[in-house]
Amino acid sequence: MAVIRFNLGLDVGYGNTKGVWSADAGPEHNVISPSVAHEIRDLEDYRAPSSAGQTDEVLVQVDGRHYVVGPSTAVYGRTLHDNYIHTPQYRALVAGALYMAFKDLGEVVEWVDALVVGLPVYSFGKFREGLAAEMGKGFEVPVPTRLRAAYGKDSVFVRAKAIKVMPQPVGAMTDWRGRLAVPPPEGDTVIVADPGYKTFDWFAMRGHVIIPDLSGAFDGGVSELLKDVSVAITRKHPNARVDIQTVEDGLERGKISLVGVGSIDFTEYRQTVRKGARIIAQRMAEMLQRSQQSNKVRVDHLILAGGGAQYFEDAMREVFAGVDFSVLPRPVLANARGFWKVAACMA
Repeated sequence: MAVIRFNLGLDVGYGNTKGVWSADAGPEHNVISPSVAHEIRDLEDYRAPSSAGQTDEVLVQVDGRHYVVGPSTAVYGRTLHDNYIHTPQYRALVAGALYMAFKDLGEVVEWVDALVVGLPVYSFGKFREGLAAEMGKGFEVPVPTRLRAAYGKDSVFVRAKAIKVMPQPVGAMTDWRGRLAVPPPEGDTVIVADPGYKTFDWFAMRGHVIIPDLSGAFDGGVSELLKDVSVAITRKHPNARVDIQTVEDGLERGKISLVGVGSIDFTEYRQTVRKGARIIAQRMAEMLQRSQQSNKVRVDHLILAGGGAQYFEDAMREVFAGVDFSVLPRPVLANARGFWKVAACMA
């Protein structure tokens, strides 16, 4: 049966690309993939393992160039710069998210009825119009293999009927409000902290009114913690040249082995992560304190979301002791879930 309405909330972060979508009045579904679009220059070399089903990646074409997107692409490393939204890699990530949604749905759609995307707080004003324009161009999306016979094509050009760009933490704020049995008092100040891969953002609202002076951001996300661990490892193992992706894998696994170095126990570096996270959380607190003093406002609720929540939760609880504090379920998806809820309400 043809899909009547397709809504998508999309959060393309520096660490991961998260999408929450629904078809018609159906339940929400989600996709999560590393924010890595690796360019393939030799298509024949790539197509051999791909055709044999030996990869979980999908090949996406953008402006005549080919990129792979998918769960295993994290090994290629992420792109960390402010103009990311204007790169072909960004467009490839959006196309890849649409492909994964179509694969899960079992159907291809040519129109997204409502698309809501986000930007970090610090770059929202600068890049909002540019991102909306990029989303309005449409995307060439590969058709999942099992759907090609029914669809009759290998790719589909997908466009959005309605597009909205929001600060990323507003998505988490929307998700949090949607979970409350009783909304907070209108006079309460709520702050969402959104530690991402590159930046640490926070966004404040009182009722439904944004408080710009209590919102902010700085470069200091998960990648900074991973760099600290990399430096600490090099001090102990001078022959080790450990990139931040390897550090991330090591912290998840607990131990990895490197040629010429041997086994590295990453549990001893968790203290390095905790120390770095506390420094960053304290920096946010000091910036908030200065704003509070000049604006004479209080913080009633602090919500933690984002892909870096697991690294910062303990530090945030310690630094903001005494403030009503909560962590959203599956915090990596919080922004995208909130965007999807907004999309579902758009005409």
